[in-house]
Amino acid sequence: MNLKGICLYFGYGLKIGVAERLIKKSGFDTIITCRDENFNYQNGPLSKQIKLCKKNGLKLSSLHMKYYGMPLEDFWKEGKSGDDIELSLKKDIKLAHKYGFSCVVVHTVGELSQVGLDRFARLLALCEKLGVPMALENIGNYKLLTDIFGTIKSDYLKFCFDIGHQNVFDKDKDALAAFGDKLICLHLHSNMGEMDEHTLNKYGNIDWDAFAKRLAKLNPNIVLDYEILMHTRHCEKPEEVLSEVYKQACELEEKIAKYAQK
Repeated sequence: MNLKGICLYFGYGLKIGVAERLIKKSGFDTIITCRDENFNYQNGPLSKQIKLCKKNGLKLSSLHMKYYGMPLEDFWKEGKSGDDIELSLKKDIKLAHKYGFSCVVVHTVGELSQVGLDRFARLLALCEKLGVPMALENIGNYKLLTDIFGTIKSDYLKFCFDIGHQNVFDKDKDALAAFGDKLICLHLHSNMGEMDEHTLNKYGNIDWDAFAKRLAKLNPNIVLDYEILMHTRHCEKPEEVLSEVYKQACELEEKIAKYAQK
């Protein structure tokens, strides 16, 4: 049986504390959230998010790195900007350890360099010390991911597969085939292959049956975490979105179980 999760902020200006109650009431087991203080207006400070999740019986899945407004390509360059990104990631890892998140999800952009590899080495040493994996997410950065995974060998360097990003940014690539052996977490959402919409299945064209078949071979027990961001052009109420997403998760779980038995 798969645990089922959703991002704490899924597109509505709910009062802090309301989302946790609605998410739990809808049947979800876990939440994913972002450490970025720029999003505190959505969910409140991280410490408060954790308190409210625990109060409502929600487990913690992945923690997204702080990234808003950061020149992430500078991670691969000499200088203070790249040093600041490394320090920020160290804080992400420490917070994930403190609160018990399964991993830290990381965005990587730019070009491989020795400066960046040295930074990765220090970050992964901290990951190993604290027992927190770092999961690199596909965000249209297939070549860089290939370079990183091909160069760095660490049990704490993992992969976060975002199926919506795959459908938009890397249609001609197969990230699951390339990095599936390192898969640790998911970002599930849909789109029509033109924009990164983070929407419901009914507004997208992703082949979920084919995905379930592949997931059944790679990691059939993985947490089914949905990264939904509903937009105002859709008329669903928050409760309706949560109900729909939970239904999607159950249907995906059934498909995975079916293929896992074959």
